[in-house]
Amino acid sequence: MTKRFLLSILNGMTHPVVGNSVKQHRTRKGITQAELAELVGIARVSILAIEKGRHIPTIETALRLGKALGASLEDLFWLKDQQL
Repeated sequence: MTKRFLLSILNGMTHPVVGNSVKQHRTRKGITQAELAELVGIARVSILAIEKGRHIPTIETALRLGKALGASLEDLFWLKDQQL
């Protein structure tokens, strides 16, 4: 399968859009992306991608983010169509 074919399939699918407040919690805590990445055990570029909504973390990573930031998963992530 070509990349173009796979992208056409994905573009036809509907995916829930996940919002997050990772950056807000991180800056409130006064830590850098690199520091958070170290605490969570992932790359800094992964933190950047999560904060920008380009990557949805695994459950394990989401739980580690919550622990590192002192926040619940519900405070960090939500389905955008369910946001009040």
